[in-house]
Amino acid sequence: MKTFGMYTLIKPDDALTGRMPAPRVYLGGQSRGRDWRNDFFQRFSRMELTFINPRREPFIDPELEPAAHAKQVAWERSALDVADIGVFWLGDGLSNQAARVEIGYMLGAQKPVLLGAQQGFMGVEHLVGFSGLVVAPTLEGLMNRFASVLSGLQTG
Repeated sequence: MKTFGMYTLIKPDDALTGRMPAPRVYLGGQSRGRDWRNDFFQRFSRMELTFINPRREPFIDPELEPAAHAKQVAWERSALDVADIGVFWLGDGLSNQAARVEIGYMLGAQKPVLLGAQQGFMGVEHLVGFSGLVVAPTLEGLMNRFASVLSGLQTG
């Protein structure tokens, strides 16, 4: 766990205990390619909150490293339990299978979820149909929705 500016960042294998300023925001979704989470860190660097970033470098292949993968999945489940809100950015195609499960887990726990998906993401109609979520079509739009939610938390 590290503090940057006013926000706290928790990464895989960090303890999910201790002082974690609320809201605690799980940043799930696309983990390959350019790390979209850096845009969130930069835009909200002056906010007192905790980002929980499950992205791990390098990616753990469940077929080659089943024990390490099981440990990562257990950490992610604990992180979802600790999080107050989930923010998910979904990449194109049929990737993001774990994120789909995480979204369902958070919704089942009755936690708020914000969802964004780049053009070409397959399955958006299914996610919207089952969850009722509104999907931001751009990362900027997702960040704007998150800013609106933060504003509501501060005034509420």
